[in-house]
Amino acid sequence: MTTVPTRTLDEYLAVALSAHEAPGETFPVYDPEGRHLWPRRVSARLGIPVVDPPTGEPRTDSGATPEEAEAVLRHAREDHLVVAVPGRGKDEGYAWPAAVFALAKRARLERAYGVEDVLRAVRRAGSPRWLTIVGPSDALGFGWTARIREARPELDVGLLCAQSVVKLGELVFKALAHPRLPAARDVFVAPLLKGDAPVAAGRLTTYPQDAVDAAALTDGTGLHRVFSLITHGSEDYMRLGSGDILCGLTPDESAREAAVREGGPLPACLQGDGCVYPEARRRDPARVPAQVVFANACLTVKLGTQLLGRDNRFTVAQRFLDAWAGSYVASPLLKDGTPAENLLFHHLLDEGLPLGTAVRVVNDNLRRWGVDAPEVVIIGDPEATYAPEPATVAPPSVTCHEEPGRARIVFEGVVPARTRIRLKDPDLLAGPADGLTVTPLAPFGGRQPVYCATGVIDGEPNLFVLALQDHRITGPHTSRTLVLERTTGRGAAPGPTAHGSGAVAAAHRIVRAIERYENLAFLDLRLDRTRNILADAANSLPTIARRVKAVAAEPTRSEPLEKATDRILANCRRLDRNLLEMLLRLTETREYHFVEAYRPAYAVRHVDSPYGVCDYCGEVLHRYVSAHVLRPHLRRHLLSCPVCGATQDTEDDAVRIAIRGDNRLQPGTETVLDVRMDNDGDEPLEVLLGARITRGKPHGFGFRLDPDTLTVPPRAAARTRLTVTTGEPSIHHPVLLRFYAVGLGRIDFAGRDLWIRKER
Repeated sequence: MTTVPTRTLDEYLAVALSAHEAPGETFPVYDPEGRHLWPRRVSARLGIPVVDPPTGEPRTDSGATPEEAEAVLRHAREDHLVVAVPGRGKDEGYAWPAAVFALAKRARLERAYGVEDVLRAVRRAGSPRWLTIVGPSDALGFGWTARIREARPELDVGLLCAQSVVKLGELVFKALAHPRLPAARDVFVAPLLKGDAPVAAGRLTTYPQDAVDAAALTDGTGLHRVFSLITHGSEDYMRLGSGDILCGLTPDESAREAAVREGGPLPACLQGDGCVYPEARRRDPARVPAQVVFANACLTVKLGTQLLGRDNRFTVAQRFLDAWAGSYVASPLLKDGTPAENLLFHHLLDEGLPLGTAVRVVNDNLRRWGVDAPEVVIIGDPEATYAPEPATVAPPSVTCHEEPGRARIVFEGVVPARTRIRLKDPDLLAGPADGLTVTPLAPFGGRQPVYCATGVIDGEPNLFVLALQDHRITGPHTSRTLVLERTTGRGAAPGPTAHGSGAVAAAHRIVRAIERYENLAFLDLRLDRTRNILADAANSLPTIARRVKAVAAEPTRSEPLEKATDRILANCRRLDRNLLEMLLRLTETREYHFVEAYRPAYAVRHVDSPYGVCDYCGEVLHRYVSAHVLRPHLRRHLLSCPVCGATQDTEDDAVRIAIRGDNRLQPGTETVLDVRMDNDGDEPLEVLLGARITRGKPHGFGFRLDPDTLTVPPRAAARTRLTVTTGEPSIHHPVLLRFYAVGLGRIDFAGRDLWIRKER
């Protein structure tokens, strides 16, 4: 490999054309003043010889032109399309670096002045995998990338853009040279993570909050393959720690003077106001020797604007790209961010994947995690790879068990810092992102965070489990289990899902339970101490919501989530016990009819008549569906038999209750009935059980349930034995047995007539 400095555009392109025709790798660079400052620095750091071009005229008298490159590349590779944007509505020389890049990549080359021109070029090219747009930074914009993604979502798009032809040529050189000679080390600067010592795993060293040495990171020595950050930032700065910032202000005095003359939005320091962080030590991004920069911070990349100096001159992104970086990967939007993004990006490059694939997987996971908009973009070559593809196999401590719609991943003894599990079922990741869950089967624990991500790579589904370093499993249980599950869409898991268990599912059940408890007054039920318990649960919901969101990417957050949900569920169980006791007391002391109690606040919205046959007498059943007049999603489903008087009143049609056995009672004896509860829903039911006869207490009736609580799994049934002790009623008249199942504020009810036998 050699670097060839040139001083004219014709010579610059002529060297690239000659290199395209000859074996070996030659990187031409262009500077009409002959300095070639950054190409020489980068070449020296990479160990690439700098060789003057051959003497004499290398091409014809007219010189080499982009049109000649287009002709040479007419039958080049079809999987990579390079689109040159020659200038701001006219040719300004930007097509030359684009042609040099396309020749080195042996890619198709087209020209465009607008985004619709780009899309037409893509259609002419057929089905490229990568699209690189090369041109002036103020002619391009995020409207281009958004429009292209909307029209051709299958493309991995990269932008190579700069404020001048010279700087664009430098960026093209770095985008080509760096992947050929990737550096050995990665750095992850994480001032938002707690810790006081660097954490090393493989080639990556992570610097948490109190371990960041800003002076050492910006001393200009060495070379990083990837320099990534998760921090607070904006267009013109990023925080490195409590006392240091990366500053986007250029040291180029002429550029600063020109920006002041031109007007427009400028940093405060160029308007005589001083730095917005006057106490901070300002560090120059140009002194961070990194081939790729991944910035997980707000607003750090700009295109198509004149913000903070012409061509975004004073943005942090531009300072990195002006110096060592050949690629800058970031989102143009406001971000919350998660360290999972950074670790996933580092790992995907270690897997030998192209930048475009890595960013696609990161964006897909941003969508699944619900953390940010999936808008991470690439300033660089989307096809570039920075490591050979390894022969990836899961460590022996990791096993994967797959079944339709679901996979269980078990870690024994240790959770490695990097694990890629190749899945067999393509449908697992084929559906919508919000229909896919990765949840720990039990709290993951551990002081260091562990993150989960998914990705389809070359049609193959994968699960990635990532940590700052190997995560040793301690305590009485030496294994940890993750459940990856497709809950909606094609390939959804049959039978019970992970939503039915675990802290995340508990959190969702708590939200619904709070609404049910609040609705008890509409059922003519008023519990003591409900207000305080509900207030405590409601005040805890924001914290629970944050932890539920975090668990989507970080299963180690499941332990504090489980502690919070367990505390609230314990309070809910106390409320349920009080609620059941109230229902039983009302039933046996007065003519309490549950159905009549809620009718004032519920309106009949649907009637099915007939609706099947009665389980007890075989006659036609009738169904009434009533909805809350203020909360229409709250419903009651009543089944009624007009012949034998049997009733069933449930929150939804997923629950069925049948009371079977001889319904003729003998005074002074015990009668055993079998009660079966069916759950056709997707979540388990955990209910307290009770039974009474209307005004049965004065007549000596007794009731015993074995068991008196039931857990009914999804799409399953459970039974209990109800023993009724018949007293000595003064009148031998049919009585109505009322059976209640109460759980998390849910009330399901069944009634059946019992006959009193008169002794003969």
